[in-house]
Amino acid sequence: MRLYPIHALGIQAYCSDLVVDFTEPESVFFMSVAGYQATVKGILATLLENHTISIQVDGNCHYLTRASLGYRAQVKKLPSGLVHAVLFPKLALPKNDEEQTSFFIVTDKEEELLTLFYRHLDERTDIPLHPSWAGWLWKAFEEQEGWVLETQTIVGSYQGYLFEFDQQNLHDLVSGAIRNQAPEVIGCMQGKGGKARGKPDHP
Repeated sequence: MRLYPIHALGIQAYCSDLVVDFTEPESVFFMSVAGYQATVKGILATLLENHTISIQVDGNCHYLTRASLGYRAQVKKLPSGLVHAVLFPKLALPKNDEEQTSFFIVTDKEEELLTLFYRHLDERTDIPLHPSWAGWLWKAFEEQEGWVLETQTIVGSYQGYLFEFDQQNLHDLVSGAIRNQAPEVIGCMQGKGGKARGKPDHP
């Protein structure tokens, strides 16, 4: 695991994972930092108070700001006496009280993407869905303007995706697929259901 110094107002900690919305300045969606307790908390507080923090990776300096969403921070004291903290959107939590039609998934295991995507979507809609539709639903989301924001991994191996959908449009997509007998959707109705077929075209 490679660590990169991350700075805020004269203090420094070390970052092992960083996922951002690639704008300028870049908005943080997922961040893992470690160091002395005071510096780690200082880094988090600076970001959450809408001040800029910075990190240099492979010769490129990234100026980081908070995204316009709620965060959850998990802080753990290590046996060494140092502290490790993870910052992520509340939208990544199951059954959260944030926006009903938005959710965020983050993982360092590509094989978990469809499972996480389907689980969050199923929690946020009353439209009857089937797990075997996960691959089809992902592609359908990608085809809708503004439904998927693929973030950029600056440090580490985690991938993150922010989803925002319209309930009525989703209902129309599912109804249309059933009406047109799309193989990816009606298969489970013919006793051929099972695990989700396919995978997202990317990452």
